[in-house]
Amino acid sequence: MNHFTPLAVRAFASKPKVADGTLEGRYATALFMATSDRLEKVYGDLTNLRAMMKESRDFKLMIETPGIDPEAKTKALEAVCATAKMDPQAVNFLKVLVENKRLGELPKMIDLYEVFYRAEKGLVPCTVTSATDLSNKEKKQVEAAMQKRAGSGATLIMDYAKNPLILGGLVVKLGEAVYDNSVATRLEKLQTQLLAPLQ
Repeated sequence: MNHFTPLAVRAFASKPKVADGTLEGRYATALFMATSDRLEKVYGDLTNLRAMMKESRDFKLMIETPGIDPEAKTKALEAVCATAKMDPQAVNFLKVLVENKRLGELPKMIDLYEVFYRAEKGLVPCTVTSATDLSNKEKKQVEAAMQKRAGSGATLIMDYAKNPLILGGLVVKLGEAVYDNSVATRLEKLQTQLLAPLQ
């Protein structure tokens, strides 16, 4: 048995730029490090799996139900993975999850792998919520302002949402940071100030 192989493999593996100490985070980190030389392929495979879970109620049930025979689960997963031409390391990862009775946490692990992937690629999710639809010109202005805040090395993944309850203004979520400049929040702050006892 060659004891140097794992060390050699480990030398090329790179840790994610963001850390997650949860159980799901440790599994996602292990997969990330094991596949750091082919992130695009594995990320694509995992997002396909997530899409399959959304599209097929039976597949989602099979993933999330702990009582199904592990051998039957593994065979079903192998068949799905073969059809989808998934990366062998991702397939092994799924088998380990079945073995360790952790397959139910797969959706969270996929989400975390996506966080790691985006951090590695400098991709920053940016969700802009407004009371009414923004014009293309307004979207460009918001994107330019958020790009300045994110820095030149970041690539924003813009997503626009509408929520009439904010009344006006914007609520922007850039990565993990939230910038709330909505009319509803300003009114709430003003109300709090008005209701505060006089000194």
